Formats: sequence, structure tokens, C-alpha cells
Amino acid sequence: MNETERFSEFTLLVSGAYKSLRRAQEKYTKVFGLRSVHVACMLHLLEAPDGLSAAELSRLCGVDRAQISRVVAELAADGLIDGAAPVEKRRYRGRLTLTGQGRAQARAMSEIVSEKLNSVSSALASEDVETFYRVFREIAAKLDEI
Repeated sequence: MNETERFSEFTLLVSGAYKSLRRAQEKYTKVFGLRSVHVACMLHLLEAPDGLSAAELSRLCGVDRAQISRVVAELAADGLIDGAAPVEKRRYRGRLTLTGQGRAQARAMSEIVSEKLNSVSSALASEDVETFYRVFREIAAKLDEI
């Protein structure tokens, strides 16, 4: 396979996987009345019982401060997170935690994510999955340097 064919295959595989992932995210987040960024934030908060700042959520979810501010406000308005102060600077530095309702929803979402990830990788050896993630992280880091 020459470089052009390899580039084309890589691009098609990544693009196709991304489209499939987005379709699945839309399908399963719709059940909760949320978008995928809401789910990402809630899953990160579920893993952090002491809470996270909006800055930490921004970094973990790969979205900018403005989007995190909107998401935090939406989740707080829905009663899913606590800790969002009305003053913008405090909101961004304060600790955000899930409410009881938020934890229950995040656990349900986490179960769906685990089930789907297991079904996607069930035919692969665990070593192959680990190798894939290690290599893909390296490729993503190199692409980020371009």
C-alpha cells in the first residue's frame, strides 16, 4: 500500500468511526434528553466524587470555557449538578458535583457506555485493545503537532 492509499484508508476509517460514534451518542443520549457533551461531563463527575472545576471539565471533555459554562448552567438548571455559583469567575473555579438525580442518571449512562464498548471490542483480545489505544494516542499526538 502506498502513502496515498494509506492516507485515504486512514481518513475513511477515522471519519467513518467518528460518524458511527456520533450516531450512537445521539441515539443513546436522546433517551436522557441530553447531548453528548452533557453526558461526558456527567461521566467525568461520576468518577470524581469530590467534584471537578469547570476548568477541569473543559480539559477532560475537550471543549472550551464558553461551552462548559453553558453546559454547567444547563445541567444545574435540570437539577443534575451542584456547585454552579452565579458569579462567572467563581463558577469556573468552584467544585461541581452531581446531585442524587445526576448520579443516578450518570450511572445509567455509564452502564450503557460500558455495554456498548464491550460489544464493540468483545471479539478482540484485551492486549489488542490496549495496543490500539496506545498506538492511536501516539498517532493523535503526532497529528496534533502538524
